[in-house]
Amino acid sequence: MKTYWLIIAVLLLNLSLLLIDDYFPGTLAELGIPTWILFVVIALMVVLSWATVKPHREKKRYMIIFPALMVGVPLLVMAVLTALGGESQNSISLSSPVLWIGVAVALWISWLEYVRASEKKAENA
Repeated sequence: MKTYWLIIAVLLLNLSLLLIDDYFPGTLAELGIPTWILFVVIALMVVLSWATVKPHREKKRYMIIFPALMVGVPLLVMAVLTALGGESQNSISLSSPVLWIGVAVALWISWLEYVRASEKKAENA
């Protein structure tokens, strides 16, 4: 269970750092963090999550928590960065329709998986 939360925390931290660098270019370079390392860590965390935390992903409450965090935290970070005066260099901003379509699709897919898991659990009971 601790592995699950560690993976989520690392993914969210990396995503937040990438957003900070997008809104305020050069921030990671000033901190001495190469961007490619963040992408490698994200890839490793995704592989690790698929390999080790499968039982958690099948639990219904994790099917709600994970998508909510993976959508909510980046949106919150973007709102804070915008309020601090940052401007996205890659058009990933709160005013982007593509972002909101992606959020809606991600939440819809997560909801469908949750409903399927609920139905499957009801059939097995």
